[in-house]
Amino acid sequence: MNGSWLVRFFLFAAVASIAFGLASNHEAAQNGEPNENFDAPTEEMGPADASDDDAPESDFKNVEREQEEAGGPSEEHNIFVGFGAGILAVIFVGSGVFEVVKIAVLMAVMTPLITKKSKNDELNRGRILGFIEGNAGVHFSALRDALGLANGVTAHHLQSLEVTNQIISWRDGKLRRYAASHLSIDQRTSVAHPIIGTRLAILETLSNAGQIGLSNSDLAQELHLSRQLTSYHVKSLSQASLIEKTHSKRRSPWKLTTKGFNALTP
Repeated sequence: MNGSWLVRFFLFAAVASIAFGLASNHEAAQNGEPNENFDAPTEEMGPADASDDDAPESDFKNVEREQEEAGGPSEEHNIFVGFGAGILAVIFVGSGVFEVVKIAVLMAVMTPLITKKSKNDELNRGRILGFIEGNAGVHFSALRDALGLANGVTAHHLQSLEVTNQIISWRDGKLRRYAASHLSIDQRTSVAHPIIGTRLAILETLSNAGQIGLSNSDLAQELHLSRQLTSYHVKSLSQASLIEKTHSKRRSPWKLTTKGFNALTP
């Protein structure tokens, strides 16, 4: 659900990898400790004492070399520690940049910690459901801030409502949006790509261009956007049937459809 199980898998893999690497290094360090019962030849031993030993001097050097080699941590074990730490770093950075990743982490980590029911559970769940029904397409952060709830509580109740098929959710760029599940197909299509921000600016710019239309590069230059961002929003508007090509050619300019004009009408 919303990637929470995938996040749990990676968290488990990271912790297990770090634990294995640390345990292996500790075991290697213990095995590499010098043997206290072993008496190496000292400078105080005279020629006569040294000649009485059965083992030649080269054997002592070999033993010392083996002890030195066994005493240091293995690079293979350090790889496990680095791999686990890398996974944790990616999850941490991703949750700070992408809202969808943050929600998945919250549902994976926080939800199991607050599954115990309290007297406010039903109240908060009802507030969330009512707000979503009245604000179809609202994203996680806006919902959380509007109701004054914590991240973990919001993620927990959203997951419960989605599991019971009372709400639906979808990814919109870096955001995750929510709507009531009883919406019709047409209503779902209209809220799946809300006409706000950049998309609204594109529709207004195309409205001023009339039937001549504008290309992706023209829109990017007019609105001071990157080509990648412009292409993303243009594709979303086209899928929602709000804009269309002026001609059948691939690189034809875009113009508003009747639905697009109606969307701009107050």
